[in-house]
Amino acid sequence: MTEHEPTPIVETRLAPERTPPDWRRLEVVARRYEHPLQEGIARALTNKTEIDEGTARCIAHVLGRALGPDSRLAAFARDGEGNYFDLRDEYLDLYNAEEATPEVKELINWLGTYLVAAENRGSGVRPRDAAQPPRLDRFLVRTRVTTSGRPTTIYVPGTLNSKDIETLVVGLEECQEFFGAAFRAYLSLPDVNAADNDLLDTFNENYAGSFDSYEDAAHFLSPLEDWEIELANWADDHRLPHDAVELHVAT
Repeated sequence: MTEHEPTPIVETRLAPERTPPDWRRLEVVARRYEHPLQEGIARALTNKTEIDEGTARCIAHVLGRALGPDSRLAAFARDGEGNYFDLRDEYLDLYNAEEATPEVKELINWLGTYLVAAENRGSGVRPRDAAQPPRLDRFLVRTRVTTSGRPTTIYVPGTLNSKDIETLVVGLEECQEFFGAAFRAYLSLPDVNAADNDLLDTFNENYAGSFDSYEDAAHFLSPLEDWEIELANWADDHRLPHDAVELHVAT
């Protein structure tokens, strides 16, 4: 942390107090609902879409059995109430647990991508292969964070929970660049992963400078100055006054 900021505020929801997951109960319910789950996932793969709401709620029911009836996953399964931020931390706790089987992780991948798509929170620049099952670590989620009273939009992998994002923002605030408009604008680009270990390097590689106008930027970033010299030379060759021809930059 630096002198610039108070504790960062991350887009999240306070979750109910949790008990250790009951993996045996989850396994039993997953077997019971195996057929409708397989049908819903097969339908999504065939149609090259996300799963439908019924399948998403069925997955939430299976996962919610591990966490109990008071969990937000269980509430979403019962009545469809809840959103991405309500459910994310609960299903990621299961996703990252040592006991999570590949089958459980696949269900969570489908549920997470459904929630992101339903709320249009994805970056939209890394479309997955719709013929293949989704993975949380392969898409970026638009997330709003607030530091020093200033809201900033960043994009983070779907595998990051609230604590991970808080830790990420604290780390970003240790970089002086974070408090500059250019770096914040870079973070808001939908193809920039704010959790990338090489984030600062890629920013510095791509940052050309700050400009007061589009015309200034065009002069700096394009061969416009060379064109103007060539045009002046052409005018001389044809014995024309220098002000007879000129370039106009559209803005």
